[in-house]
Amino acid sequence: MALFPAAVIVILLWLVLVIRDPDTGVVATLAVVPMGMFAAANLGGLSILVLHLLAAMTIAVLGMRWMYRSGGHISRAIVTPATGFLLLFALYSLFSAIVLVRYFAGQFLVFPMNVTSTGLAISTFFLSTMTPLAPGSSNIAQSGYILLTCVFFIAALDVFVRRAPRFGEGGLEIAAALNILLGILDLMSLDPLLSVIRTADYSLLNEHNFNGVPRVIGGYSEASGFGTASAAFFGYFITSFLIRRRPGHGWLALGSLVCALMSLSSSGIVAATVACILVLLHGPVYLGRGMSRAFGHWFVIVVSLGFAVLCLLMLSPAVAKSVESVLDWLIFSKAGSESGLERSAWARAGLQAFVDTNGLGAGAGSLRSNGLAAVLLGSVGLPGTLCFAGFLLTTLLGSRHIADEEDRRVFYAARVTALTLLSALLISATTPNPTVFLVAMAALCTAARKRSHDPHHRAVLGYASSV
Repeated sequence: MALFPAAVIVILLWLVLVIRDPDTGVVATLAVVPMGMFAAANLGGLSILVLHLLAAMTIAVLGMRWMYRSGGHISRAIVTPATGFLLLFALYSLFSAIVLVRYFAGQFLVFPMNVTSTGLAISTFFLSTMTPLAPGSSNIAQSGYILLTCVFFIAALDVFVRRAPRFGEGGLEIAAALNILLGILDLMSLDPLLSVIRTADYSLLNEHNFNGVPRVIGGYSEASGFGTASAAFFGYFITSFLIRRRPGHGWLALGSLVCALMSLSSSGIVAATVACILVLLHGPVYLGRGMSRAFGHWFVIVVSLGFAVLCLLMLSPAVAKSVESVLDWLIFSKAGSESGLERSAWARAGLQAFVDTNGLGAGAGSLRSNGLAAVLLGSVGLPGTLCFAGFLLTTLLGSRHIADEEDRRVFYAARVTALTLLSALLISATTPNPTVFLVAMAALCTAARKRSHDPHHRAVLGYASSV
């Protein structure tokens, strides 16, 4: 087991914050989201990320305080349909990882979670091989991650209901600023400095470029993770800026968008595009009566100038050709590339596992697939997929009755972020873990609705909403 010094410093900072106020553990956990390759320790080939470690420690601290203060009584803050669906999803994932994988073991071939060249090769175009379905350590690891994210959602929801969703936004502001900083450091090729937080036992893909332009990966192991996170931060802060016009959020949105584009990642570009579409669809939220005349004028001017500049640039043959080649390389020709062929095979194998298990799923962590739909259906089957879909629907739909303006702002911004993350997961996810980032956004949305719909929480638990 190897423990990294930088992780010890982060844990000590977390400890100082939590001693003063245990609720800030949730904020600190959100702040380290951009450090996707920062492992606290490597244990037997398994990298324990600082993000997951802080989430687990925060859950433990908040759980002990809950036991001490309430004597084990369930808080009304966490009693929501979304909590029920997510708990069912986590429990079925655990059941599938323990029972179903053993029941279906050896009956069909899958791409294992750990990519290996010792199995049955099915194509000369990529290296991934297939092996008979069998239980392994990845079943425990993946079901553990799912349980962790589920409980973190519950802990974060309780904190956001008591302290207001705005309380969690502080962690997102730090995370977005840190993400931009890490992107700048990577663009400047300061790898020795970034090596302090690139400690996970992952393949580091920081040498890729397109026509001499480097692909920025920031604190992640590859461009896809950095691009997706940057697009998600852009979605949150551009929505917040348009609703409330806070300059700081505007700069964070601009920096995050640049990072998403500089990643030159298919997932990042698609996620950024989806974020822009979602922001436009939320136009009635920030356009209308509440908009000042000055902001309205500047909004029209900036949007018009942006489109004009874009059109003028596309009139240049050199620029148009460069944009066309980038889009062709990232998106249009992606399916025919080695990576595209490999991921297509993973997706087909996941859907075939769904059929071979009669819709029950082969078990969380039993196989590697591609795209959230294929991953869920192949791993946790129709029951798990329906539970996860129920969680998303009960979390992200409905906002008309949120009375508090700040809660409403955070709800819309978090919803755009969650949908942006989902768009990336739908094309690039390889495991059924919903991720800490996504469930945190879901917790913000659920807390905003809970505080508005439940007068008890607004009157009794809303005492710290201004903290």
